[in-house]
Amino acid sequence: MKLKNNTLYIILYFLMFFVHFAIWQILEIGFETTFIKYYLFLTLLFTMVITILSIIKKIYPTYIGFAFMGLVMFKLMIMFLIMKKLNLSEVPNYKIHFILPYLISLALETLYSVKLIQTTDPEVNEKDE
Repeated sequence: MKLKNNTLYIILYFLMFFVHFAIWQILEIGFETTFIKYYLFLTLLFTMVITILSIIKKIYPTYIGFAFMGLVMFKLMIMFLIMKKLNLSEVPNYKIHFILPYLISLALETLYSVKLIQTTDPEVNEKDE
């Protein structure tokens, strides 16, 4: 059974969530509500980026890189706006617990967009052969 392109990245994202939540519970940090709200928002942004990139690939395949850069800027702007609303600074070591998942999701999005660019760029496909 072959997985779709985006299925692997979504599975890796949720694996990150479960590992992080297990570590969170082992360390007995508390603030589970803040943790869940943050991950709900991060999941919403992650799925939005993956979905929009998939749509851009079908409509304008040569502009995937530009769309990715714009979505990353949008995601960063929204994260700064939401950080105050979620009171993330109240959680001990909040920089480690909230910046690392953001960076991992950003890395997954980057890998996904690179995969999309490689499959749509004819010059790259000709060099591989």
